[in-house]
Order: sequence, then structure tokens, then C-alpha cells
Amino acid sequence: MNKIYGITLIGCGKMGHTHLSRICERDNIRINCVCDRNIERAEHYKKVFGAAKASDNAEECIKDPGTDIVIIATYPSTHIEMLKICLENGKHALCEKPIADTLEKGEEFYRLVKSHPECKVLVGNLLRHCSAYQKAAEMIQSGVIGKPVVIRLVHNHHTMDWARYKNLIEETSPLIDCGVHYTDICQWFTGEKIEHVSAIGACTEPDLPKGKYNYSMMTMRLSGGSVAYYEAGWSNTLTAASTREFAGPKGSIRIMDPNERPSHQEEGELIELYRYPERKYEIININEDARPTDKQIEYLIKMIEEDAPAVPSMEEIMECFHALFEGDRQIKEML
Repeated sequence: MNKIYGITLIGCGKMGHTHLSRICERDNIRINCVCDRNIERAEHYKKVFGAAKASDNAEECIKDPGTDIVIIATYPSTHIEMLKICLENGKHALCEKPIADTLEKGEEFYRLVKSHPECKVLVGNLLRHCSAYQKAAEMIQSGVIGKPVVIRLVHNHHTMDWARYKNLIEETSPLIDCGVHYTDICQWFTGEKIEHVSAIGACTEPDLPKGKYNYSMMTMRLSGGSVAYYEAGWSNTLTAASTREFAGPKGSIRIMDPNERPSHQEEGELIELYRYPERKYEIININEDARPTDKQIEYLIKMIEEDAPAVPSMEEIMECFHALFEGDRQIKEML
């Protein structure tokens, strides 16, 4: 008989909702606790997702005997505190990215995970569990477009709720927040390591605190000769943009969002492959939800039951974390 895992969610925000909406009806999952500093929001989540309890006390929820797995979906500055309570009480954890708001806390996060091998910890690098990215990685690693690879990555938000983004900028930056995904993509897809970064940034919004920025661009040189750039901005005036393009001497691969499709957007992402010198295009349909958070929980359970390794590994998490904080340091020196 399959084990039923009691899930506790800490942080009833946007990502918390995404997590529970994908898993609340699974046979091997029981929503044990939902927790938020806003108790009314927690009570709402309890009603929507059929949780056994709602609370504003994270420590009590984590320690609850009915909790097996904790989803940490709070702001980055609180992740280390939540992780400590999980590990001290023998709970497994799925922690949203980025793992921390400072490099020092990130390094402490790494040490804690390594010192508690009995607890399985998976960091929410969601793209590792998305079929479109897995397929693109497989194609590039098999030599379909050759090497070196030129990587173009853009993730800009035209903000419709500036207050929300401004609060997030107090915690982290556009470069780091989603950059943990895209630096990982650079290393994962190519099998190379980031060796050098160079970053510039700007503060285009008048009400940002001193020392904070809302636009950034970082270039990367990788160990096998591949190069990449990553552009990230949250702004009231920037156009929303998402570019995932990988070009080599034998062709290129582009991952297209559902909203870039001319039709059938409900079928998910597309991969566009261009073969050179044949000058032929191929389209691969990936019929999957763009945020398959249920696959993350499935993989964490595999780590628990089969001792599978974390994907990405904590070493890979930290390599990307260090690269991003070096870029962040360069930008802040120029502000």
C-alpha cells in the first residue's frame, strides 16, 4: 500500500496556491496544514484545498505529527529559518527559489542540507521538471545543434501590480529571483560550468529604496566555449518578454510559451528546431502545464522512497547562486 504524505504549506501566496492546486486531489497526498501570517488567508486556503488545519504559527505546523513534507513558499529571507525547523524535526522539504536573500544565508542553507542527509530537501527549480526543458536539454546534449552554444534568455515583467514587485525587490532582485532558473539552464543544457560573469543594471522606478534595482543584464562565459546572456526586469514601462533561444553551428532551438503559439495555446509549450545547413524547421509540441509543480512533489517523494539524488543538486544550486551574487555585486557597485 502506498504511503499517504501529509503536506504542510508555509506561505499562502501565489506560488503556494500553484503548489496546492496541482496536488490537492492526488491519492498519495493529504493537505495537513496551511500557514500564513495572515490567518484569514490561511483559513481561505483551508476551505479551498480541504486542509485539516489553518494557522499563523509556522513552527507549530511544521512540528505537527501529521506533517511529512513541508512546502516553503515564503519570501527568501525566511527560508533558512523554516528549513532549520524542518531539519530539527525530521521533516522533508520542498523550498521555493531562491534559497535565501543573501549569499551568506545561501551558504548556510547548503551546509544545513548537507548535515541532515536523513531529510530530503528539493529546491524549487521548476524548469528541471518541465518536459519542454527536459526535451531541449536532451537535444542539445546529444549534439543536435552542435557546440559551442550561444544562449539568449530574457524574462521581463510589465508589472500590473507594482506594489507586489516592489515588496519582492526589498527581498531580492530580478536578476537573482528567476536567474536561479536560467543560470541553471546554461549549465544543465551545455554540461559546462559558468566561469565568468559581467553584469549591468538600472533603477528605472523612482520609488525604489537606495541600493535596489529593477532591471539587469548579465553575460556569462562557460567552460566549454559557450556564451550566454540573461536579461531580467520588473517595470511599469518595460514590455513583457520571454526568450529562450539556443544556437550552435548545426542549428538552433527555441522554446516557445503557449501565448506565442498561433493556435492551440491550451496544449502547452512548443520547441522550434532549425537544422543547418539543411535550412529546415521542425516543431515539437509539448502538451504539459507550464508550471507542473506536482512533478516536483512526485520527485521529492522519489527522493524519500528511492534515495534519488536532488535535481538540481545542492552543488549545482550553489554554483549558480555564486554566479548570480557576483553579478548582483557588480550592479550594486555601479548604482
